[in-house]
Amino acid sequence: MKVHVLSLGCARNLVDSEGLAGLLEQAGHRFTDRIEEAECVVVNTCSFIREAEEESISTILSLADRKKTGKLRRLYVAGCLPQKRRNERQDLLDLLPEVDGFLGPGDLPKLPGLIAGQGLSPQGTVSNRFFVTSPVPTLLFESSAPKRRMTPKHYAYLKISEGCDHACTFCSIPQFRGAHRSRSIEDLTEEAARLSGEGVVELNLIGQDTSYYGADLYGSPCLPRLLEALAKVKGIHWIRILYAHPAHVTDDLIAAIRDLEPVVKYVDIPLQHISDRLLSLMRRETDGVFIRRLIDRFRAQVPGIAIRTTFITGFPGETEQEVEELAGFLRQARFERVGIFLYSPEPKTPSEKMPDPLPEAVKQDRRDRLMRLQREISEEMNRAWLGREIEVLVDEPGSEPGVYLGRTFADAPEVDGQVFLSSQAPLQPGRLIRARVTDTIEYDLVAEPVVG
Repeated sequence: MKVHVLSLGCARNLVDSEGLAGLLEQAGHRFTDRIEEAECVVVNTCSFIREAEEESISTILSLADRKKTGKLRRLYVAGCLPQKRRNERQDLLDLLPEVDGFLGPGDLPKLPGLIAGQGLSPQGTVSNRFFVTSPVPTLLFESSAPKRRMTPKHYAYLKISEGCDHACTFCSIPQFRGAHRSRSIEDLTEEAARLSGEGVVELNLIGQDTSYYGADLYGSPCLPRLLEALAKVKGIHWIRILYAHPAHVTDDLIAAIRDLEPVVKYVDIPLQHISDRLLSLMRRETDGVFIRRLIDRFRAQVPGIAIRTTFITGFPGETEQEVEELAGFLRQARFERVGIFLYSPEPKTPSEKMPDPLPEAVKQDRRDRLMRLQREISEEMNRAWLGREIEVLVDEPGSEPGVYLGRTFADAPEVDGQVFLSSQAPLQPGRLIRARVTDTIEYDLVAEPVVG
């Protein structure tokens, strides 16, 4: 069949979708990037928070309508939603009769065989629907697994680990992604070399908890060792660390970011709050003093580092004083990149039953206030780049003639800012160029290539 894999949610899901697409292609299916042309669509779902789950359901319902009226013949739902709702399988089967099969993230390799084993009734409907989820998903696509890349040619996501050993009270990920498990340094280096041969110049390292990398295989976290190995892969110019839990950030890791040339001076460390009381209720294994010292260590030991972080606002019992404490911390730390999530109660998590839940309007107001503050900080920091030269990785042509989109070392794909490059000469995606900043826009920069 002509297949389209629709990947929702984070980059970790995207890597799973690439592996699933590779397996389907290996089984003889043809791929299309245009969902309206597909005879078969696989939706790889996200269920990290309530809004993500609602988006997944909405997407599935929209495709179900197309299946009733169009040429869409098969519809499958994969990933986190079936795994998270595995104890409600009959409810999902009844709610979504147009879906021909559900399978969890640990069962993705089974899909080609399941599709092949399905028959069609005289009415053209699938006669044997399935719902397949493993109790604890264990899948990690190794370097030898077939993959069909879904990122541009010049950058890729490298999933170094899967699962999480933390017990954060707001998070259900360990319930449906399992315990932390790492890929070997050798396997990751082999994949990095293959990606480099395909034209990749930027590797973005991902996992539920990248700073804990290697603890299961090597006895203790050893992300610096992995970075040293990846830094030797020819052709890779940028290596970026995403999703690093602050509790495992060591001086060796900070030194690796500082000293290894391909490792960009950037780190993504989800902090979630600064209030000691809330950090304790969240079971974040850190407190305000630890976090402040960690940021100070980064600033002192890696001059010019760009720090990305995320916070949760509206956690049960959060007070106005604690919101003001977080606002003060934003002013003090001056993070280059910040995301703020509204707390949503996840089923079967400890925080679901905590007292003093906050109204949605209060949570939204607090998020809006904090994001306005961060926008002001970002605008001020961006203005400091006016007139300066920067290195830019060209991503793609823009929507207007003579405009290209790119990123600095401080910008991860999809989640951070961009550089709008004005150039009459064509710019090649994947090329690193020098450019001079001519203007700023909230989270973005405007620049012109430096000639000569």
